[in-house]
Amino acid sequence: MQLKITNPNLQWIKLWFCIFLIFDFGFSFCQEQKNAQDTLPSKFQRFLKNMKYKWVNDALWQTGNVERFLYNTGLQWSYADSIFDFEIKPRFIYGEVSQRQKDNSMLRVVQEREQTLDLHLGLLSQKRFYGFGFGILERSNLRKINFRWQTGLGAGWHIVRNAKNTQRLNLTAAILREVTDFINPIQPDYQIIRASFRLKGIHIFFNNRLRFIHLSTYMPSIAFDKNRRLTGNLSIEVPISKRIQLRSSFDYTYEGVVPPNVKKTDTRTMVGLVITNF
Repeated sequence: MQLKITNPNLQWIKLWFCIFLIFDFGFSFCQEQKNAQDTLPSKFQRFLKNMKYKWVNDALWQTGNVERFLYNTGLQWSYADSIFDFEIKPRFIYGEVSQRQKDNSMLRVVQEREQTLDLHLGLLSQKRFYGFGFGILERSNLRKINFRWQTGLGAGWHIVRNAKNTQRLNLTAAILREVTDFINPIQPDYQIIRASFRLKGIHIFFNNRLRFIHLSTYMPSIAFDKNRRLTGNLSIEVPISKRIQLRSSFDYTYEGVVPPNVKKTDTRTMVGLVITNF
């Protein structure tokens, strides 16, 4: 009996393109309105000036006896003033592996179908010390997570920040509550209180011709058991125009508690494009 897996529906990828087009149209319209300074109230002008967006698209493609396709897309929509700021970051990752069979057909298996929504609210973030709250929703086919959510509060410290904002490094500490529901019924679900420590840096060189961006997060359990998580991201961006940048990225993820037959460590290396208004 031949096992045949049909091509999975890529509705999520189409949805992300639609979302981006809506955002891009909205920001383009706002930019046109912002240029007409005489027709806008001063408060609305300041609001548009502080609104930023960033759209990331990374991909990996391998062909031959084993075909590998991996696609990562994410939006970053943010606003910041002297008192309040917010940031919304939806992200979607889709990956599949196809292996050639004896009859020359391809057996396709979906490995990644990752969905994440990150909401961040900050208070006095322009100061050296600031406060923030956040919420994260996550689903992961790769790590067999049916649903995970996190909410927390914390404080941050701008360790390095020069006048031109070309060198920035900040450290945050937070307490969060996490609920994880696994797909595998054998693996017990859990609710846990974690600490979270995050180090983020943005380093711009050669008059904005080269950017290094890194983010590392360590989340141990308050109970000091093996249920700890570690994530890291390093990306290099090279602007090729005012709004488009070439990008190469490396992701690292470690989870102390995983379902059976799931590895604790995942790494991902990709290249792609970034579209941004800043």
